[in-house]
Amino acid sequence: MIRSASHADIQAARRCLRGDLLAEEVSTTARELVVAWLHGAGLADREVASRTGMTTYTAARIRARLALPAVQP
Repeated sequence: MIRSASHADIQAARRCLRGDLLAEEVSTTARELVVAWLHGAGLADREVASRTGMTTYTAARIRARLALPAVQP
């Protein structure tokens, strides 16, 4: 479950998706939003990591924390 996301977290997550920010530059909540949104679009951990500049391990850890099932590439 994603903590209550502020407007700033949502905006930062959107900027990360556009490639304006790397995942390490945004808050934990914004990273959770990014992972959840990309997972919902059918991206696997490796694809999420590549698109956001985070490691595959971090993408998988966040996905697991959100109780989302792994997506097979």
